Amino acid sequence: MQGVELMVFGIGSVAVFLSLLVVVTSLTSRLMTRYFPEAEPLPVMPRAQRPAPVAGAEDAQLTAVIAAAIHRHRAGKH
Repeated sequence: MQGVELMVFGIGSVAVFLSLLVVVTSLTSRLMTRYFPEAEPLPVMPRAQRPAPVAGAEDAQLTAVIAAAIHRHRAGKH
């Protein structure tokens, strides 16, 4: 019978502690929002649209170098 009493006392004390924790957390949250309100976010300014870069000679040369490297790798010549 003592085991049941101890179990009921333990469960009751945990329930009281958790309820108290919820109440204190809620009160703290209300106080913080009342005295320290969140700052309003700044408006987002749209970025200026830049035109897409035009493919030039550098891109063609880079493509050729990459293609040659892939070909050499697949051929097994390191």
